[in-house]
Amino acid sequence: MSMLGQFIGTVKDSFQIYIGGVKLKNNSGGLKVTDKNDANSTVTASKFKATEDEIELNDDAAGSGADFKMQIKRPATGMTAAVAFTLPATAGSPNQVVQTDGAGNLSWGTPATSTQNISTDSTNLVFGSASTVAMFTLPVGAVVQKVRVIVDTAFNGTPSISIGIAGTLAKYMPATDIDLTAAAKTIFEAYPAEAPVSGTPEDVIATYAAGSASAGAARMEVDYSIPT
Repeated sequence: MSMLGQFIGTVKDSFQIYIGGVKLKNNSGGLKVTDKNDANSTVTASKFKATEDEIELNDDAAGSGADFKMQIKRPATGMTAAVAFTLPATAGSPNQVVQTDGAGNLSWGTPATSTQNISTDSTNLVFGSASTVAMFTLPVGAVVQKVRVIVDTAFNGTPSISIGIAGTLAKYMPATDIDLTAAAKTIFEAYPAEAPVSGTPEDVIATYAAGSASAGAARMEVDYSIPT
């Protein structure tokens, strides 16, 4: 085997290593590695460094329908220090998300379930309802966001209703905010701005006075949440 003390280059557009081995080819001024049949081949190294800001995947298929290339880029501005990401050790589970510990160590995690979703209770009221209508129980920590009374069928007579709890009958909506004799589809709303329920759960009730009503129907709706 002969040795070349100095090897400057070749006038060919490719250079093959070993019989049947890989070829290093000129590709419009770039380097392309192929097998002996000119099909793309692999490069194995201990570390890959790119001096520019992006890496392209599937570049040979650019513009070929569904096989468009993908680019991985660093941000053009805003970086103040080097950043290293360590990927999770597994493929994760369905619906998990990637999260960081703040030092670039990525892991799979399950999004926390929010306890601040708005829940709505609906209770029917008719002209012949009892003077106290049990609605629902507010859990400890709950905050009433909004109360609605929806007139489905206009009441006659002089009925009235308030929404609250025993001892504070108009805590969440006073009778002065509601006119049950209004036309069907009329909606009355209140925003109580009360403190969260504390100590024990709270039984919400409607206090109804029929006022000689012989017709009418309505719905009472309460929106509430439990902040974390």
